Amino acid sequence: MGRKPDLAVRDRILREAEHVIHLKGFGAASMDEIAKACGMTKANLFHHFGSKSDLALAVLDFKIEEFSRKVGPLCAQAAPERSVEKMFEDAADFFDGIGCKAGCFVGNIALEMSDRDEAFRERVGRFFSRWTDSMAECLERAKSSGYFASGMDARACAEAVAALYEGTIMLARCRRDAGVFRRVAGVARSILEQHKTANRRDDAMGPKTPCGC
Repeated sequence: MGRKPDLAVRDRILREAEHVIHLKGFGAASMDEIAKACGMTKANLFHHFGSKSDLALAVLDFKIEEFSRKVGPLCAQAAPERSVEKMFEDAADFFDGIGCKAGCFVGNIALEMSDRDEAFRERVGRFFSRWTDSMAECLERAKSSGYFASGMDARACAEAVAALYEGTIMLARCRRDAGVFRRVAGVARSILEQHKTANRRDDAMGPKTPCGC
């Protein structure tokens, strides 16, 4: 029988590979650099992953699963429009802390690889689908509760928020200016705010948020 894979080693490889690829891009990152970051030989690294593409795809899958574990319902703690605004405010603090460098790992891979490799395009598409699906589901529940107007297109709003967020990352990165997140936060909020019904409730929702989370 073959040895069971060492999950701790695999986890370390994925995290170190993410760091190297994030900073340098897929094309410029080398297996030598990744192996060195992992504290192993390149031959050992190839024992775990047969190619750089296999490793980068595994990193994408790892990021997707990590994202799914960390991110709860859009409006679990506040009304959805406030949660969206806070998402941008939190990003301002985060990117300010790292000097607005590197950008979004998945967004970077999307730009670099989607037109070059179908496997990468599919993985990136899955990431953004999970994110927008999660937001859209919350918005749909809030709409069913009467918080948003019945004519609201929940999926289009979720996709608009995601597109604005990713675009803001790009602007902040190229300008080295995390303040763009704070300037755009109110615009992101307004994407949802405009659909609130006349009998809308306050942001302090009590024990239940508009979607019932």
